[in-house]
Amino acid sequence: MNELEKQLKPLYGRKVEVRIEDASGEGPVAPPRVFELVRVKLENSSGGTGLICDLSVTQHVTIPVFSDGSTKFISEGPDSPRLISEDRGAQLVYSLVWMP
Repeated sequence: MNELEKQLKPLYGRKVEVRIEDASGEGPVAPPRVFELVRVKLENSSGGTGLICDLSVTQHVTIPVFSDGSTKFISEGPDSPRLISEDRGAQLVYSLVWMP
């Protein structure tokens, strides 16, 4: 288990808002949705590294993870941790914001 997976494991079972935003300003990608985080798994592939976030038995979102500082886990206190990953190539910003 890598460091990011370890940081997120205590947040399993909590409600999380998932956002995917268009950084180019050309339009919305998807409306924010609230789910319960079941588990996460970091996976490496030829396309890069992705954090697979299981939101239910049948739904997941894969967030690209970058080692250049574009992916950050921010814990501003016990009630408001956030994961933000900026995919500069695709001009998308992925956010997971845990609900208090």
